[in-house]
Amino acid sequence: MRISKQRMKVSDPHASGGFSLVELVFAVFILVMLTGAISPALMQYVEKGRVRRDTQSIEMLYNAVSSALVDEIAYDSLKAGMGADGVYSSPIDAEKLFLMDDGFSEAVRDYMPTAPVLMSKKARGKDGRYQIMVSVSEKIDADTGIRSIRPCVWAGNAERAAGADLISGDVPDWLKTEAAEG
Repeated sequence: MRISKQRMKVSDPHASGGFSLVELVFAVFILVMLTGAISPALMQYVEKGRVRRDTQSIEMLYNAVSSALVDEIAYDSLKAGMGADGVYSSPIDAEKLFLMDDGFSEAVRDYMPTAPVLMSKKARGKDGRYQIMVSVSEKIDADTGIRSIRPCVWAGNAERAAGADLISGDVPDWLKTEAAEG
């Protein structure tokens, strides 16, 4: 008796199926093209989200400043600093406000524990130097003699704001806005 050897075909998993180099290069090329087409739209979407976040931060700080004005101790501290050479006599950088140690800044920190940070290109300005500014002005109505304290918060510098949607509060007459200029 003779035993015949049958050849068994064993398929090599690496030998069949797979992609050729040309197919892989073509697939990568398509992915790169899609990424290039989608990136600008995605970046615009991200920037719009940053502008919205900056706008919300400015509104939150405005609400914190307005709420702090209701506190008598904070108001007295603010009034003491609003003199000719006082710390609140001109616009102040929000970061400095959060570092100060007086009744008004403490009351603001009670309503908003951390200083907001600008994220968007629009809010940071062309040179990247804009910050969040806080101004508290006192107005006396000529007819009634009623005194009012008016806060304003904006992204910009001491004399310019970044745009109409990045301002919250009663805008001082001396503050220039880019929206008004063009």
